[in-house]
Amino acid sequence: MDSVTITVTNRKTGDTYKARSYPDDDKDNDGVIEFYSTPVYFIDIKSKAGTKTWKAVRFMPYWNDPAAPDPGYRARGFLNSGLHKFPKQAVSLYLPNYPIHNRYSPHKGAIQIRNNFLVHAGPSNLSDIGWGSAGCVEVIGDFGQFKRDIRNLAGINAATTEDAALSNLVRNKNLFIELEYDTPPIFLNHRVSP
Repeated sequence: MDSVTITVTNRKTGDTYKARSYPDDDKDNDGVIEFYSTPVYFIDIKSKAGTKTWKAVRFMPYWNDPAAPDPGYRARGFLNSGLHKFPKQAVSLYLPNYPIHNRYSPHKGAIQIRNNFLVHAGPSNLSDIGWGSAGCVEVIGDFGQFKRDIRNLAGINAATTEDAALSNLVRNKNLFIELEYDTPPIFLNHRVSP
């Protein structure tokens, strides 16, 4: 089994994604969901066997109304959710049954960056607007294929399920994660219509 590194890069794809704030998507309480232009980033999955590149939403608008906060989240108010950087470290936790909370997704599973910051399934494509996040990196496209790419780059037999492969990589400290430094966007100036 080869080690694999997931790098959430600071390279923007040039695309924008129309995200909604999370956990509350109606900041001005007018009954209409606000959308925010969000930059899309490249994610590189690397091993000695090669590199696969994906797209993801790295920073998202977060709104937890201080007047009526969602108790599941500590931060209150409007802010940019997402990590500016994270040094390369071995992944300490893979959650094979992690369900997506902000939208329906047929994909399960999450790779922990740290604490509740995860890498998991996101929009199926850029036209699948309205996903939100409280700081997780959301992979655009088929998250099952993303996990298969990790398994294949690790040189693990294709008969092994993706979840078993990722769990094995984490258990053996052969899966690494890093986030290259980048300055988050200012969402207050990026409100857009759907």
